[in-house]
Amino acid sequence: MPCFCHAPASAARMQFSAGLPTIGTPPLALQMAAALPALTAEPRADLALAAGMGSLRLPGVSMPGLGGLGATLSLTMGSFALGDLPRLEFQMQQMAGSFAANVWPRLGWLASLPLGPLMNLSLVARLALTLQGIGLDPFTMGPPAVPALGAMRFALTAPQLAMARMLAGLPPLAALLPALNLPPLGEGGAAALANHLGGLAALSPPALAIPMPVMMRLGMALEALGTIQAAFGPLTPATFGRISAMLRMWGGVSMALPLGALALSAQLDALPALEDVTMGAGMAGAFAGFAPPRLPAMGFLSVMLALQGGLAMSLDMPVFDQCALCPFA
Repeated sequence: MPCFCHAPASAARMQFSAGLPTIGTPPLALQMAAALPALTAEPRADLALAAGMGSLRLPGVSMPGLGGLGATLSLTMGSFALGDLPRLEFQMQQMAGSFAANVWPRLGWLASLPLGPLMNLSLVARLALTLQGIGLDPFTMGPPAVPALGAMRFALTAPQLAMARMLAGLPPLAALLPALNLPPLGEGGAAALANHLGGLAALSPPALAIPMPVMMRLGMALEALGTIQAAFGPLTPATFGRISAMLRMWGGVSMALPLGALALSAQLDALPALEDVTMGAGMAGAFAGFAPPRLPAMGFLSVMLALQGGLAMSLDMPVFDQCALCPFA
């Protein structure tokens, strides 16, 4: 049952009690160093995707709204009974009640943190994680050598990119069918899914005294803090001192990348995988005419999952269902 326990919320309150340093935009050299792996990949992701899509039979029309729907629903199914709408409605009520009773009194103050410096520090953490992922230590490494790079021009047009995202969103939707006890894709699965989503669209999110924008702000803060801790360890004054020293070091580094390299790197990081686009192209005919309805409850569910994810990233304990530790169970 998706129920926020008081134990992880209390643990997080203790972990996040240290004051955060105020930093500006991460040093340009650090951003450039983290961008190099995507820019130097062979083949570069956008070029590979453009070439791969050139050999696919693409649908004649796009189906807007499908890009991230399947991934969002799949993530939600990990904690919520999307296949059982009455049970889902009960779960949302329980999650809202446990959030108001256990999370908000302990962590609501995080929603008042200045988001600008926090997001900057979270970006530094993501850059550090990127470098750590390829075996480099941003605290000790020197500026990497910059190889010869080709044109910093994105290889996909806007319509091609929209088509790629739409096609990549189809396999996760198809994967939902057996989980929801719906017929396979070739046996009317898309129509059955549309009908099921129509029922989900009728559900409204629980009423809470905390406004949704404030809950979203809290979710962003928790996710940022979890990312910072994943990259740098416990959030202590000593940790923040190490981060400040690292930023000073990178601030004195000079790297020369072609104009537009950082913008291109961000576009490359957001591309769907060619394998997913290829699979989606094979399914597109079965999804012809599929138009998902607006799902009012998904905003609430997404915020709740973001809160869960931020807590889980930071704590060595489950966030939900700690009933053995709960005095109210």
